Amino acid sequence: MSRLRKVAGIEVKEPLDLGLSRINARLGMHGNHGGTDPRKPAKIRVEHTEARARSIFFAPDMDGQADSGEVVWVWAPTEGPSSPPTERAILLVGRTRSTVLGLLISPNASHADDEGWLAIGSGEWDDSRRQCWVRLDRVLEVSEEQVRRKGILFPERRFERIANRLRQKFHWG
Repeated sequence: MSRLRKVAGIEVKEPLDLGLSRINARLGMHGNHGGTDPRKPAKIRVEHTEARARSIFFAPDMDGQADSGEVVWVWAPTEGPSSPPTERAILLVGRTRSTVLGLLISPNASHADDEGWLAIGSGEWDDSRRQCWVRLDRVLEVSEEQVRRKGILFPERRFERIANRLRQKFHWG
């Protein structure tokens, strides 16, 4: 329960509540997830995977930052000017100081025969536990502040299979 006090006629949150709000925002636990509020699409930079070649390793760490090996969600723009954004799962494969790098996860079975996608099986990243694929030929770069975290780690053996494919096909380290 938030406590407010009046300062010069303006309601102000108590320091503890303000601090908790900041922590929740940093962890991606703010906002109305699952509500009917329309979401703004994230600013996503898409690049060819080879252009972002880097070292890749499974490194989830419960330090408050989103890390390689974690699955996060982002509101992605959709086709058409009146189409609302769609929340999409991405597998993190790296980060910079303030952005995360990820690969798009999709349950769309049409990716099964596409060379740019790799089957990853089912997991917590899909509520229906459908077979999913990860896109290997494009890397998404998103501000860490624009992703939502649920604390879902990708299975390490499956992550290593993806990492090995990125090393072989796209010259990652």
